[in-house]
Amino acid sequence: MSEFVTIGHAISIAAIRDYLFAKRIDQGDTLVLNNQDYHTISEEILHSGEPVDIPVNVLGVLLAKDTTGDIPVGKVQIVKNEKL
Repeated sequence: MSEFVTIGHAISIAAIRDYLFAKRIDQGDTLVLNNQDYHTISEEILHSGEPVDIPVNVLGVLLAKDTTGDIPVGKVQIVKNEKL
C-alpha cells in the first residue's frame, strides 16, 4: 500500500523543491499529485512566465496527475524509479 505524505502547508513549486532536497528524492522518481493540486501547480508554472516542459518535472522528478482519485488534496504519493 502506498503512503501519502504532506510536503508543506500548501502544494507549490517551492514546497516541492524544498521537499525533494530535504528527503533526497532521486531524479527519475515520480511525485503523484491530487488533480486539484496538479492544476494549481500547472497554473503556477503558466503564470511564472517560465517555459513549460512537458512532462512537468522539478529537479528531474516527474510530477504526475493522480488518475485513481485516491490521493487526498494537499498530499503526494512518491513512486520510486525501479533501477535495474
